[in-house]
Amino acid sequence: SSGSKKSSHSKKSSGAIGMIPLTIGRARSAAAAKAEREKGMIAANEATPTKMGRSNSTSSNGPPVALPAAGPAPTPKAPAPAAPPVPGAGAQSMAAVLKRESEERQRAAALLVAQQQQAQLLEQARLQQQAELVRQQQLQKQQQAQAEAQRLQQEALLRQQQQQAQQKAVAQAEALKRQQQHLLEQQVAAAQKDAAVKQKLLQQQQQLQVAAMQQQQQAAQAQQQHSSQQQQQQNVLNVGLSGLSLGNAVGSNAAPAVPSSTSSQQQQPSVGGGNVAPTSTGATNPNNNNDATERYLHALNDSFLQMPTTLDAERARTSSSNYTPRNPYPTSPPSYPSVPSPIFDNPAVFEKLGTDALFFIFYYAQGTYQQYLAARELKKQSWRYHKKYMTWFQRHEEPKVTTDDYEQGTYVYFDYETGWCQRIKSDFRFEYSFLEDSLSV
Repeated sequence: SSGSKKSSHSKKSSGAIGMIPLTIGRARSAAAAKAEREKGMIAANEATPTKMGRSNSTSSNGPPVALPAAGPAPTPKAPAPAAPPVPGAGAQSMAAVLKRESEERQRAAALLVAQQQQAQLLEQARLQQQAELVRQQQLQKQQQAQAEAQRLQQEALLRQQQQQAQQKAVAQAEALKRQQQHLLEQQVAAAQKDAAVKQKLLQQQQQLQVAAMQQQQQAAQAQQQHSSQQQQQQNVLNVGLSGLSLGNAVGSNAAPAVPSSTSSQQQQPSVGGGNVAPTSTGATNPNNNNDATERYLHALNDSFLQMPTTLDAERARTSSSNYTPRNPYPTSPPSYPSVPSPIFDNPAVFEKLGTDALFFIFYYAQGTYQQYLAARELKKQSWRYHKKYMTWFQRHEEPKVTTDDYEQGTYVYFDYETGWCQRIKSDFRFEYSFLEDSLSV
């Protein structure tokens, strides 16, 4: 029975020794496992003499007991098993060793867990710092991008303002230039108009002077002709009436008949009455002679009054030899036409012209036959001349209001003063009193 107890005790101790390589708690790292294996081997070496002492003491009291063989060689993962403890006081020291090793392993595991937690906390802090740094960098980049966008927007706005200012300045300069050019054109036109008026006045004065000289010459010629005609009439009277017996003188101051002895003293008769001396004595019918003389003298006076003069001659037609332009321009090339073409006297040509050409002829050929033809053609195209505004109007649509005195609606009118173009005037009242209707189409 004592042997069976020993064998069971040895089995228990060997089973307890086989439980040494088991790990308690969480998995440990290779370094911690290695440290624990080293500690277990040291403890096993320290416990071996004690077991040997106990075996010697037992062998002295009783028969020798066979010791169990040593355990297998230690592997990298588990320490080598220690010798089985001897029953008695040695078993208690092995439990303390195992307890101490378990506590050390627990402490090492706790230390390892604390180290791992600290490492995790440090890693989390590092990651948080990196995340915070990345967030700050992103925020800084966003701020920089916003600042850059604001700067670009401000620069674009500034450039736009500068472009608008430049465009405005250019537009103002162009408007000022156009105004100056328009003013210069007006001044040039006014100067040309004044020069044309002066030249026209000078031509009129010259024409008046020429006409006055011609009239003086014609008057002198007429006077000479009149004097010559009077002389001829007197000669005719002297020759033709020398043999007539006129009796008493014609007129209220006629002298009485003189005797035949004074027949040698004859006087010339005066035309239209006067003292006429008788040419012979013994006139038998003085009344018949007086009537014939009066009729003859009256016929001569009538014929003299109706005598044609040089002013009654037919006026010469205008030709290329005597054509004078109204506004001559001295620097025109000699190859340019200097005489208006006779084709513009044909009304059929004006039917082929456009509206602008008709307006130009109407406003720049004043007082000519071509102006009349242009106005007639415009009137055929439903244009009407307004005498107050001195321009042409045409209905754009049917009048909204029509009375006996006026009509009101939308019209198209020709602007010849500022734009030389057609414009639309809405809600315009066209009074019939200002309508030029004397031109027949």
